[in-house]
Amino acid sequence: MSNLNDNGDVVECPNLAGRPTLEAVPSHRSVLGSGLPIIRHLPSRRQRLIGPWCFLDHIGPTSLSADSPVDVGTHPHTGLQTVTWLFEGALLHKDSLGYEQVIEPGQLNLMTAGHGICHSEESPPGFSGPMHGLQFWIALPGEHEDTTPAFAHHTDLPHWEKDGMSVTLVVGELDGRHSPAKVFSPLVGADIEAHEGGTLTLPVPASFELGLCINQGHAHVEGNRLDVGELYYLGQGREQLTLTLEPGSRVMLLGGEPLHQPVLLWWNFVGRDQARLEQAVADWDNWPNNRFGEVTAYQGKPLKAPRLDPQVRLKG
Repeated sequence: MSNLNDNGDVVECPNLAGRPTLEAVPSHRSVLGSGLPIIRHLPSRRQRLIGPWCFLDHIGPTSLSADSPVDVGTHPHTGLQTVTWLFEGALLHKDSLGYEQVIEPGQLNLMTAGHGICHSEESPPGFSGPMHGLQFWIALPGEHEDTTPAFAHHTDLPHWEKDGMSVTLVVGELDGRHSPAKVFSPLVGADIEAHEGGTLTLPVPASFELGLCINQGHAHVEGNRLDVGELYYLGQGREQLTLTLEPGSRVMLLGGEPLHQPVLLWWNFVGRDQARLEQAVADWDNWPNNRFGEVTAYQGKPLKAPRLDPQVRLKG
């Protein structure tokens, strides 16, 4: 999804890794476009990053009718990867590389923006029904922020049963397994589901900063009850994580090694310094061009970038 906040918002993204902890991340509820409810977990004023993850929208749950579909017009990205993961529903991705791809539950759309890409997201033609899912951004390390743009669709992801839970490794590494999705720093994104409830213990790298997004039901960590619709920051330094999930619960474990680099976010752009963000805005203002090509399959108007005031100096 695009960040549809017209203000743009200056967002500093310091790395906040440290000891193990358990804190609810203040989140913001809003409605995108013609009526898609979302919970914006990241970035938050108190929590900018979890590892390299710098943006997280919890989409729905809601129900869409055919006459009120998702329709997010052509918009750009730089310096990041987008991760789209659905629990219910479907979305149609179209991008400036020429890809058109419907994503459904259990499938991963991974778009690498790198130096620059633009895309749109819509409901498939005639779609109606429930919609529920997550969309993340992963900040690229500085040495890869100008990498060649790419798009990948994965339908065969590591999936296993453990202690009565179903675990799907969406991206990264977990419990000796590795997702086929190409990422650029050590990280994890895993969907964990409990149909009947139970307790699960997973080994995690002590170097990983971790978070837990509660998407359905409730979870318990270290005797604390975690509520649906919330994101919890777990800090860094654990070698294992024990989760107790109530029946019907579903959570997303995310995190990774902190980048230890400045990460600045403006609208849909991520960069290491303000000059990069200013140039991205200027290039989008002159779209289409060699950096941001056309999404010829999308019929609507592109989104406009909010102005980045040159008098505002961002700090990493």
